[in-house]
Amino acid sequence: MSTLEIKNPEGTELLGEVELTDPGDVAGIVDRAVTARRDWTEIPIGRRADLLEAAAKLLEPEVEPLGRLLASESGKPIGQATNEVRGGLHFLRGNAAEGRRLVGRMLPSESNVRSEWDLAFTRREPLGVVAAILPFNFPVELFVEKCAAALVGGNAVVVKPPLEDPLVVERFREALIEVGVPADVIAAVRGGADVGAALAESPGIDAISLTGSTAAGIAVARATVHRLPFLHLELGGNNACLVLEDADLDLVASEILRGRVLMNGQACSASKRVIVHRSLHDELVSRMTEAVAAQRVGAATDGETTIGPLIHEGAATRVATQVANARAQGAEIAAGTGESDGAYFAPTLLAGVPHTADVAVDDEIFGPVFNLIPVDSEEQAIEVANSSSFGLMSSVFTADYRRALVAAERLESGGVVINGTDNYRPPEFPFGGVKLSGRGREGIGYTLEQLTREKPIVFRGFRERG
Repeated sequence: MSTLEIKNPEGTELLGEVELTDPGDVAGIVDRAVTARRDWTEIPIGRRADLLEAAAKLLEPEVEPLGRLLASESGKPIGQATNEVRGGLHFLRGNAAEGRRLVGRMLPSESNVRSEWDLAFTRREPLGVVAAILPFNFPVELFVEKCAAALVGGNAVVVKPPLEDPLVVERFREALIEVGVPADVIAAVRGGADVGAALAESPGIDAISLTGSTAAGIAVARATVHRLPFLHLELGGNNACLVLEDADLDLVASEILRGRVLMNGQACSASKRVIVHRSLHDELVSRMTEAVAAQRVGAATDGETTIGPLIHEGAATRVATQVANARAQGAEIAAGTGESDGAYFAPTLLAGVPHTADVAVDDEIFGPVFNLIPVDSEEQAIEVANSSSFGLMSSVFTADYRRALVAAERLESGGVVINGTDNYRPPEFPFGGVKLSGRGREGIGYTLEQLTREKPIVFRGFRERG
């Protein structure tokens, strides 16, 4: 069995190694999960919830070292990385609590002709074996969000961690096994696209929960259409942030900054398209120039760093290519250089981006680039926002709340934030997109609902006729 060395994005530090899975071995791993799931489902849900809480308790003393390790392997600034590890514990406990409340419903049989003498209710049941396919940008939170919900719901899981930063994910998986979750119930496969394809196409997989690129989601959908597993997809996004002419620019600048630099700009729901009324464009450029200049680019483990390296050198090179393409289509660099330096890409501000440019429609930049797209009216702003094939989240900045609500209702996205960044994802809120940004919703309680199904059970003639 071959192994993969895990290094920091700069390639200067060896952090650990993982065993890679041969694509031919995936079927056996899934088969064992199918077998193990039968006994796991029979365990009372309260006991399954206890195990999630026990894993959180076991991991609690490791938050700081795991945060440092996550920063090292992902390039995420250490404060963000440590918060993600803490978020993983919150998702363990939150899913345990939701599992204890997982109930069916009594059905209104008495109110329907021909069923008035029946007793009918529903119960929630697991889907079976869930393939959880994770991205590199939020690997720990998404591991727990998907896997804890699946496990407490009675499913078995086969997880495919990201090859770029699998180490902290593996520690969370080991903790679940240490407290009593059977290893075959929380199995893992590690590899590239061939391993992912073998996992998704395995006949023992009943559901696929994938967070990743839209291309990856479409590939999975095409490869599995012949057997119709349940698909739970959170895909790409090119979020639109609408800045109307009465917006508070101090608020806009601070919220755009906060919403764009998370994970060094490598977030699906980052504020990627700032569609600003032309009368405010130049002033917003001035304020964002100051904000960009104030950022500190450096090693992820340095507490002063606000923007660390991208996940690898190739990612930074791609961002530089996208910026060059935007310039060729009429955008201007107002701050930053637009050039990569190894795995690093310093924040860059693109001003005067034409609304027909690729980055204003579907070219999603996964890096700390601010795209300011001037428009002449609210109507045009909504038109440009909805021109994208993506629809993850969006936001509207205006002093008129009635106007904001009308715009929110017209925006084609999974959610809308008014006077705040659209990079908004509290754990207990439903999160997901429309159009090519995915299907389904994630969040504490919501993922559990997605990864279980409601089964009606009916007793005919249960009640005595009068």
